[in-house]
Amino acid sequence: MKKAVLATLIGAALFSGATLAADQGSDFDRVEARFIDYGDDVDGFGLDGRVMLSESIYFTADYAHTSVSSLDMDEVLAGVGYKHEFSEKFTGFADVNLAYMDVDFDVNGQSYGDDDTGYAVQIGGVYRLTPAVEFSGLVRHIDIDDDDQQFELAARWYINSQFSLSATYADSFDSDNRDGYFLGAAWHF
Repeated sequence: MKKAVLATLIGAALFSGATLAADQGSDFDRVEARFIDYGDDVDGFGLDGRVMLSESIYFTADYAHTSVSSLDMDEVLAGVGYKHEFSEKFTGFADVNLAYMDVDFDVNGQSYGDDDTGYAVQIGGVYRLTPAVEFSGLVRHIDIDDDDQQFELAARWYINSQFSLSATYADSFDSDNRDGYFLGAAWHF
C-alpha cells in the first residue's frame, strides 16, 4: 500500500511538472531564493531575479550574502542582457552588470570593512531536456578590485508553471574560495 501511494505521488509530481511547464520554453521571468555553500564553513543565502523587458532584452539582479567566522560579505550584480532562442530547446544569453562587494570583518574585537564596485560580464545557455527538466551553464568575468573568472552548471526541475527547484555547481578558475553549490527555489511569473 505504501509503495502504491508513493508511486502515485511521484507520478503526479512528474506529470504536473511535465504538463504545466511544457508551454514555458526557457523562462527568464523569475525570482529565486538560494542557499549557498562554498565549503570550509562558508555559507549563506542569495536572491536572484530576471525580468524580460522585451522579447529579447532582460533585466537581471543577483544578491548574495556569505559568512565565515568573523567575515561577512555582500555582493550585488545588476544589469541588462540579451537572449536568443536558437531552437525550441536551446536559448543563449549574455549580460553586462554593475558589480558591488561589501566585506566586513572583526579582528580582536575591532571591526573593519571595505567595499568596492566594478563590472561583470557573463555568457551562457539554457537547454530544456524535457518539459520539466532544464540544464544551464554560464561563464562569468568579474572585475572588482581583482579579476576573477567563474563558471556555473545548473539543473532546474519545474514542479509546475509557477515554481521550480534548482541545483547549481559553481567554480572559480583562479581560486578555490568560490567553489561550491547553490540550492534554490524559484517563482516564475
